[in-house]
Amino acid sequence: MARIFIGLCLAAALLSACVAGSPLVVERKTGFAARPDLDAVFVVPFRTVMVPTTVADALFDTFIDELNRRAEVLGEDGFEFVILKEELGRIDPDWLAAHHYVTGEVFGYLEDSGARSTDIRIKARLELRQPGPAEPTLMIEYPDGLFFEHERATLAEKRAELAQRVATALAAALWGALMD
Repeated sequence: MARIFIGLCLAAALLSACVAGSPLVVERKTGFAARPDLDAVFVVPFRTVMVPTTVADALFDTFIDELNRRAEVLGEDGFEFVILKEELGRIDPDWLAAHHYVTGEVFGYLEDSGARSTDIRIKARLELRQPGPAEPTLMIEYPDGLFFEHERATLAEKRAELAQRVATALAAALWGALMD
């Protein structure tokens, strides 16, 4: 009986250690250059698939604001994150190839709502392209979600919270890789 109990405790500890790890995945590819010497990193508005506009807009705006807030700390040695207003297909490919730019997508959004609670799930992915390599040099993936009871919060509050969390995590991961 004691062996079974110890085995169950060990299995629970291993499972909790796996769950406790961050779901954020940062993958540096061949050609990635940290601490690039530049004035601006361009950001293409994120593509979204079946994500409420309030979530998608808040996530993107917070992402840009968080990155620019971090860049301001560098002062004159810093750079800025500039939103590209044109679609990628309408921008000169030679110009794109000579600049650092980030593309992203928000997808896998699911709201599973019951009578008393709601579970929200979301996935996001970023790619950084740098001059030189044809492929992205940095990829970041981040799934997140939250569960709440309707008595304690509203759907609008939790959507905003999730957008904030995802944007902050993505910005921190991108910033960390660039400043590494």
